[in-house]
Parts: sequence; C-alpha cells; structure tokens
Amino acid sequence: MNVFIETRESDQSQAQPRNSSQKLQRFSKPYGRVGYRSKRVGWLMLLAFGVLGVIAMRLVQVQVIDREQYLSEISRHITTSVIAGDRGNILSRDGSFLVTTDSSMTVGANPQLITNAYPTALLIAAELNVSEQKIYELLSKEDRNYVHLKREVAPDVVENIRKLNLEGIEYREEPDRAYPNGDGFARNLLGQVDVDETPLNGIEKQFNQELAGQAGSRVDYVSLSDQPVKLRGGDLNYQAPKRGSDVRTTIHIPIQRSAEEALKKSVSESGANWGTAIVLDVATAEVLALTDISIDTESGEPWIPGKSHAYIKAFEPGSVVKTFTIAAALDLGYVHPEEVFEVPHKYQYADKEFGEPYVSQDRELTVSEILSKSSNIGTIRIGEQVGPDQLYSYLHRFGLGRYSTGSDETQGLPDETRGKLKRPQDWEGTVPATISFGQGVSVTAIQLAAAYNVIANDGRYIPASLVQGFEAPDGSFRRFEAEVSHKVLSATTAKQMRDMLEGVVMNGTGKRAAVTGYGVAGKTGTAEKPKDGGYCDCYTTIFAGFAPVTDPQITVVVVLDEPEDGAGLTAAPLFSEVTSKALGILGVPKTR
Repeated sequence: MNVFIETRESDQSQAQPRNSSQKLQRFSKPYGRVGYRSKRVGWLMLLAFGVLGVIAMRLVQVQVIDREQYLSEISRHITTSVIAGDRGNILSRDGSFLVTTDSSMTVGANPQLITNAYPTALLIAAELNVSEQKIYELLSKEDRNYVHLKREVAPDVVENIRKLNLEGIEYREEPDRAYPNGDGFARNLLGQVDVDETPLNGIEKQFNQELAGQAGSRVDYVSLSDQPVKLRGGDLNYQAPKRGSDVRTTIHIPIQRSAEEALKKSVSESGANWGTAIVLDVATAEVLALTDISIDTESGEPWIPGKSHAYIKAFEPGSVVKTFTIAAALDLGYVHPEEVFEVPHKYQYADKEFGEPYVSQDRELTVSEILSKSSNIGTIRIGEQVGPDQLYSYLHRFGLGRYSTGSDETQGLPDETRGKLKRPQDWEGTVPATISFGQGVSVTAIQLAAAYNVIANDGRYIPASLVQGFEAPDGSFRRFEAEVSHKVLSATTAKQMRDMLEGVVMNGTGKRAAVTGYGVAGKTGTAEKPKDGGYCDCYTTIFAGFAPVTDPQITVVVVLDEPEDGAGLTAAPLFSEVTSKALGILGVPKTR
C-alpha cells in the first residue's frame, strides 16, 4: 500500500529553514534604527561642544585678553552717586530746634545739552542776579555734563525760570541749614556751614564728628548721554546714608534772647566797639546764655558775629582780679575781712611808685573796704602777703591761663584763646604788684564767668559747658564728658567773699548793678588797654557777679570794649538788666 503525502507550497515555505542572511536581515532592522539615532545625537553633541568652545574662547578674550578695554567700556556706562547723610540738629536744653536741616533749590545746567549758550544766559542771568558773562562761561563748558549756576535759589525765582522751558537747565533740591529762631540768633555759638555743609566755626565745627551724617552710595547704569537708566531690577548697588546725631546744648532760649536784646541796646547806646554777656547756671556751670554784639564798621549797626568774643578776645581784666587776690589771702588765713590795713595814696614797689586813683590822702581800710572801694594799693599790700607762687597757683585754679574747659589743651570752641598768665619765675620787678590788681594778665569773658562761679558755688571750679550731650538717630543719649571739677576755696572763704562782694554793690563801686528784689554780689572792672608796650587812654569795662547772694542761682559777666563812659555807668547797669530778666524767666523767688 502506497502512502502518498501532499505538500503545499505555502507549507513548504514555512517549513524550510531560512538562510543566515535572512536571519541577519530580520534581526538587524530594529538595531539599525538605534544606530541612526545615535549618529544624530553625536552630531548634536559635537555641535554643542563647538558652540561652547567658541563661547569659552570669547570669554577668555573678554575676561583675560581684552579685559581692561571691556572694563573701561562698561565703566563709562556705570555711575556711582554719593548720597550725603543728613546732618544732625542742634538743640536747646529743652530739645527745641536751634539749627536743623531743610532744603533749598539749586539751578544748574548740562552744557552738553545747551545749543544756544549766550541767549540762554541772557534769559536767566537777571533772574539769578548773576552776571550774563559768568552764566555764559558756565554754559559753555562743553566738557562738563553738569555745572552749578546758583545755589540756594528762592522758590519764586526757580518757578520763573521753569516757565522759560529752557533745554539743558536742571533743578536740584539740596540740604540747607535752617534757623527756626532767626538767622542771627546765637550764631556766635552755633556757627555756620557753607553751601556744601562744611562747618566753618562754632558748635557746627567743634562737634562736626557727631553732627556729620555718614554718606551712602548708589550705582546706576547711564546712557551714552550720561542720563540715568532705570532697570527693572533696581539699582546695581545701594547703600543707605546714615543721619548724624543731634547735639543738645545748654542754651536757654528765652534767657538767650533777652540777653541779646539787652546787650545790643547797651553796645549801641554806650558807643562800645563790641560787647559780650554770659549767664551761667551756678550748680552746673552750664551756659544758659552767651551773646556777643559787634558794631558794623560800614553801617554802624549792631550785629551778632559768627565767632564768639567771649571765647576769642582776651583783655586785661583790671579790678575784677582783686577778688581772686583777696580770696587767696583769706583762704590761706593771712587776712580776715575786718582786718585793717594802712593804705597810703602813694606806694613804692620795686622801681615804681604806684598812686591810688582819685585819692590824695593816706587811709586805713579793712579788707572788705579795700575790695568795695577797689583800692589798688590795698590789694598790692594783700598780694605781698600771698606771694607770687601761691597767687599764681590760685589764679590758675580759678581757670586763668586755661581754656574754658578747664584744660590746657582742649578748646571750648574753635579759635578759643587761653589768655595770658605768666609763671611766677617770670614775675620780675613790678609784675607781682600789677598782677594782683589785674594788669599784666589777660583773660576771656568765659574764663571770668567760670572763675566768679567758683565763689557762688561754695569754692568749687566747674568748667563752663555749652553742650549737654548727643542724641543718636536711634534715640539713645550720650552725655558729654566735661573736664573734672576741682576745689579752689573752702566753703567758709567762698561765703566770706560773697558777703564782701555784696558790699561792693550795696556800698561800693557797683551800686548800679543792684537788682530790685534780690541781693546781688559782684565787682566792677575798668581796665586800661595795652598799646605799644604801655597803655592807651581807652578802656575795657567789666562787671562780674551772681545772684541771689543767699542762694546763688546764676553767675553773670558782661564786658564792653571802649564805651564812652566808665564801668559803673555802662557795664554795671547792663549786668543789672541781664540778671533781672534771667532771674524772672527762671522764676527765682525774690529775696528782698
């Protein structure tokens, strides 16, 4: 039996094994697609590396090879602006403003934007009250992108110029010191600053370190025409400025104002060249008021100078120094107030015969009378008992020959003088005699005020002070550290001197210094002014004292340079007026 098996072609094709090329073709298709993708990624990576290489080469060129050139180009389009920190205020003792910072307008220009300099100058010169030529020269500075035309310009003038719509004219608001009590009020003490707020004198200069603010800065992009370009991200760099501290002074505004008015009147009526008036608080030696008046040489009108005569002008004090000579003798126990001295009207000392002014006969005077009658020869005789070494020591401890701070180095105000007090080894011939009654020594008014305050303050010297302390922007307060006080006289001697000085006002040369309702103590001085190695027929008149005698509250010194009348007719009445008003303002109860 034959078995026949039929095989279909399709079945054979499926059944027959495929050759190796077919197998390879079958399985190589998917792997071929992967290879194509890898090749594309490779090209992309190669391209990326090429781009990065170009960038790297460019960075090397910019940052290394051509660094200086590119930095120069960038810097030409970046500007750094300094932002001044606000200057601190100057305050009175109760915190009221004496000086503060306001603002004023400055008119300037960018000459690079001015196309018609001369016509522009013609239009604004009259408004600014500046010559046309000067404005034209400023507008013609084509190498500048900003010039000041005028600072501190009144608002109405600025508005008038704005209305002209002139190309290239700019307006800036700048800080400006303002004086709420008037431009002249206490300017002798406060001092001034220039238009750039650089301090010139007074408290502004003495305490500039505390008052000056700390500058900040701002970095901006600018255009090719040097105009600021504001970026969305803000300034490139900004550091905020810091405000300066406030200086709190010892000044009592009502007393200062009343002293200014009284002194201005006295200087004008007496024909004096200048004058000064000082009011100290006895317990602290703080300056409640200090005013200076000068006479303008052109107009003849009185005005308050920018510097204080009380600190700068030294003069021979004359008879007011007799107080210190007698106080030294009392404190040493060499004399007592009622001790009697024979006082001839002529007295030989060394190679000179001294005469007693307005006296033609010999007298017997107690120590109290020597002071109240202002006897030169009586004071010389007391001074002989004290001796040069001890007299110098007392005068120096009273503050003569020192700055008002009580120091030999530290000034109370810029340009303060220490006066002149020779050392005792240089006291030759008649010098010991003349120094005892106030010749051959020079002082300032502020020194005299501190010295007389010793007697009012139970014998203790406290340096006269103008500043209480400093208030920082955060509200903290730092007290100003003055020089250390020291004892000069015993309390007993100080009390004896107060009683004797009261006698000067009640029965002696200072009767015109009396104040209604109060016991007053003080001493007149009419000092000849030195000239060409001798003395001229001209005088400085002084009155120094305190009130009330039973419980002194204020020490007052007034000085008039070359008044037409003597001390008793000019300085003593001025002392009375200044003292009376100050006691009233302070509300001190009347004692009589």
